[in-house]
Amino acid sequence: MNANVPEFCVEMQNIHKFYGPFHALKGVSLRVLRGEVCVAIGPSGSGKSTLLRCINQLETISAGRVLLKGELQGFVEQDGRFHPLSSGQIAAQRRLTGMVFQRFHLFPHMTALENIMEGPAHVKGWSKDKAKAKAEQLLERVGLRAFGNRYPEQLSGGQQQRVAIARALAMEPEVMLFDEPTSALDPELVGEVLDVIKDLARSGITMVVVTHEIGFAREVGNHLVFMDQGQIVEEGHPRSILADPQNPRTAAFLSKVL
Repeated sequence: MNANVPEFCVEMQNIHKFYGPFHALKGVSLRVLRGEVCVAIGPSGSGKSTLLRCINQLETISAGRVLLKGELQGFVEQDGRFHPLSSGQIAAQRRLTGMVFQRFHLFPHMTALENIMEGPAHVKGWSKDKAKAKAEQLLERVGLRAFGNRYPEQLSGGQQQRVAIARALAMEPEVMLFDEPTSALDPELVGEVLDVIKDLARSGITMVVVTHEIGFAREVGNHLVFMDQGQIVEEGHPRSILADPQNPRTAAFLSKVL
């Protein structure tokens, strides 16, 4: 690759998504560089979560193209026509992304360690010893080394979310997707989860983060998009937009949350 050409980890080209008559995404285009932390903000119902779900193919786009590391997602193009991939091919592509949801979605009958081991052992085919060593390393990374044998019900919400982050990292994804990862937490637990995400940002992992935490967006993000009614209304560096929004809709939103 030419050194002067930027390498985009995520590319969304004119994405439309319909739910019946409802037009959830209206021609969204977004490019995220490798190692970039892209933060999406905006009012509820603006399409932020749908955007994430289209990146990792939990939702099938209605029109447009999604590429990860330059590879078309969900479809193969032949003779100018798009043909959907099989469920197995889509599952293989989905390994490029790690998704962390608002709710933790941990397996309640498995310990924290077992939750993290599950993907590498059963999807990637790692040995039990290799998967366990990786899980222990990741528990250390998220500050939960001593909690590996606890079940989700024995953990606080913040601890469960940190296990969920470790579980996503265990699959060694190219890009991490966070869908409002602190919105289900008690206020005093938000900081411990944001600290883990900040540490990931410093390590150079490509991330797309949907959040209402404006302070986090300002401190950690290096690319911010403001969404409203299924469109990206404004994007640029977080500190520039948060300090001096150019679009009236962005300014109106920020005036209520800052």
